Amino acid sequence: MEKFNFKKNLGQNFIFDKNLLRAIARAGDVEKSDVVLEIGAGAGTLTEVLAEMSSKVISFEIDESLRLTLESLRNKYKNIEFHFQDFMAADIDSLNLSSARVIANIPYYITTPIVFKLIDHIKKFKSILILVQKEVAERFASNCGGKEYGITSVILQSIFHVSIPRIVKKECFTPSPKVDSALVKMIPHNKYKISDFEKFKSFIHLCFSMRRKTLINNLKNNYDKEKIISALNENSYPLTVRPEQISVENFIKIFDSLN
Repeated sequence: MEKFNFKKNLGQNFIFDKNLLRAIARAGDVEKSDVVLEIGAGAGTLTEVLAEMSSKVISFEIDESLRLTLESLRNKYKNIEFHFQDFMAADIDSLNLSSARVIANIPYYITTPIVFKLIDHIKKFKSILILVQKEVAERFASNCGGKEYGITSVILQSIFHVSIPRIVKKECFTPSPKVDSALVKMIPHNKYKISDFEKFKSFIHLCFSMRRKTLINNLKNNYDKEKIISALNENSYPLTVRPEQISVENFIKIFDSLN
C-alpha cells in the first residue's frame, strides 16, 4: 500500500479493501452505462472501482498532494476526469451532468453543506450515496418520533427516499476514525408537491428552532396563531404537538396551509 500523509484537517480516512469498495459501488447501483460524480477521491481506491464499473467518473479532490497518485490512475483509466478543487466552489452546471449517480466518502465537518449543494442540483442525479458518520446517517434517515428526527430528516425525506444500506466499521478505514460510519442512499422522488422549496426549508428550520417547545410556540412569532391552530386541527394534531411528532407529509400540509 502506498504511503500517504493523512491530513486530519481534511478529515482524511481512506478505504483500501477492494471487496468493501466494490460493495459500496454496488450499493450505489452503479452500472456500466452510468456517469458517476465522486466527491473526495482521496487515494483513488474507490475511484478505480468506479472507473471499472461505469462509463465515466468525474471526481473532485481538494488535496493537491494527491495529484500525482490520482493522475497516475487517470493514465490507466481514460474514463476518469479529475478536478483538483473544493467541490463546494465548483460550478456543477459546467459539468454537463445528466442522470448521474453521486458516490462520496465525505468528512463529517462538511457533510451537510455538500448534501444541500447536491439538493440544489437534484434534477441532475438519479441517486446519491454518501459515506458519513453513523450518527449523521441515522439523523438523515430517522423517522417521525425518533430522537434523531429533525430539520435534515424532514428536508431530505421530502424529496428523497432515504435508507441506510450498510454500516461501515471504523476499523475498515486508514487511519481508523473514532466512530463507525454508514452509507446513506438517497433516491429522488415526487411524492409531494412543494410549492416553494426554499421557503419550505426555512419553514422547517423555524419549526425546529426550539426543539423542546410546541410547534405553536416555535411558529407564533411568524404566523397567525389562529391559522396555526386551524392547520393542526385539519391534520388531527393536538395543540401541544412538538415538531418531532409531525410526519414529513403533514409538515408539507401544514406549510401549505400557512403559506
